[in-house]
Amino acid sequence: MFGFYYKDIDISHKLDKPSSPTEEYHKHIHSFNEILYFVRGNVTYTVESETVKLGEGDIVFIPSGKYHFATVDLSEPYERYVLKFPDNAVAEHIRKQLINNGSFYPNCKNYKSVFALFDDYNEAFTGEDRYLLCLCEIMKLSIKLCYESVLHVQGYDNLVDAIIRYVNKNIHEQITLKSLSERFHYSTSHINIEFKRKMKVPIMQYIRSKKIIAAHQMILDGAKKSDTAEKFGFDTYSTFYRAYKKMLENDKLHRGDD
Repeated sequence: MFGFYYKDIDISHKLDKPSSPTEEYHKHIHSFNEILYFVRGNVTYTVESETVKLGEGDIVFIPSGKYHFATVDLSEPYERYVLKFPDNAVAEHIRKQLINNGSFYPNCKNYKSVFALFDDYNEAFTGEDRYLLCLCEIMKLSIKLCYESVLHVQGYDNLVDAIIRYVNKNIHEQITLKSLSERFHYSTSHINIEFKRKMKVPIMQYIRSKKIIAAHQMILDGAKKSDTAEKFGFDTYSTFYRAYKKMLENDKLHRGDD
């Protein structure tokens, strides 16, 4: 088992035992992408509104800006590889293809040797050399996953799925509980209660987090923070900046999680 955090990637091979859990498996969101290769354990994984009971060799792809969490029964060991990397670590068309495909790739046991390479690199190389080798494997793995079969999962219900799709498509727009109520023809209280019950996060917190992640990408691409705050509909720059700073702090905390 190992953990390698260098520059903008975080690669780890983890084993949580009943006597020694390493983390809390709470719902969260971050601005980097994540690939999880499931080795063993009793784990159910949720990405946005999709939930799957993982089996040996399953791969989960979590794009930046997607809420996710694991439900773990530590009555047996939980072993997995976790690769965390920024959007620009892979070609944009590859990342878009992965997002369009979905998050769950079942029965990818033939990838075991690919992930074992990260163990080899950890033992034989250090620093910049290990970083470059790991980055190459992430790029190759991302391309190969585009050609794998994806498990299409039915979401929680039509309303929550529809809201998530709408928010993702209209992230630059001003989205409020009132506007969602008018669009989906449910009361604001019903939307708020159902979304929180099924997604485990208040809907306006979900929307704000999505906006901050999208804004972060624009800032990385060279946009000014003040212009970005206005584009995403924040009332004041100070409100945006506090939320943006908190997102960056959370990213640091979630390096090494999952």
